[in-house]
Amino acid sequence: MKKNNSIKSLPLKYEQIQQKTVVAQAMEKIRELITSGFYKPGDKIPTEQELAEHFGIGRSSIREAIKIFQHLGILESRVPKGTFLCDRSQISTEAISWSLLLGSDDMWEILELRQIIEETAFLTFITKYVRKPLSCRPVIEALEAEVKNMKTAFTEGSIEKLSLADYTFHSIIIREGNNNLFLAIFKILNAFLEAEIRKTYFAIKNLRDVSKDHQEIIDAIKTRVPKKAIERHSSHFFRIRGLLAPGALPKT
Repeated sequence: MKKNNSIKSLPLKYEQIQQKTVVAQAMEKIRELITSGFYKPGDKIPTEQELAEHFGIGRSSIREAIKIFQHLGILESRVPKGTFLCDRSQISTEAISWSLLLGSDDMWEILELRQIIEETAFLTFITKYVRKPLSCRPVIEALEAEVKNMKTAFTEGSIEKLSLADYTFHSIIIREGNNNLFLAIFKILNAFLEAEIRKTYFAIKNLRDVSKDHQEIIDAIKTRVPKKAIERHSSHFFRIRGLLAPGALPKT
């Protein structure tokens, strides 16, 4: 990330903030400076005192606003240099977690979001594999290693190891989408879906089918026929939805 220790002069003076919900309004004004592109990742923002004078509010309110942005991973304090605007990769995933926790999203909506993210990443990977299969060989080997781990987990009767191998298999695919935000969101979605995904194992008559299902995705990739690979990958989610459907899982 580019470092810039100089401070840009603030633009034309904003209308001074009224005393009602001061911290919230301070956050809104700082956000405007960022969303407008006035400050970019790596830029140093003015001091608390300078911002307080510019907005016409107390320094304590600015301090609280900055603390919130730091907690969200938007701003970073570098003592004694000052406070800097972070890039997207440092944005806290906790904000997304709370959005899901406090929202009305049900399991199916969360699963759908995970599927959309993974299918986008899978398309990126399969396109690259068709063009340069040799360069993608390490990825295939990593996926095959997780299938092997699934088989070992089945032999040992370990649901925990099976779940971990399943998660890692899909995280490898999403990583190949070259989108850090996708990977961060996937980790959060998995935390919400992990218990439900584990339940699907109890609806499968033979847990060997878990490794078989994932191996077939790899085999489809190796055909270097994008349509075939994408259809096989999508069928994996169709299978999960079927296993999670009401009546598919045994009562506990």
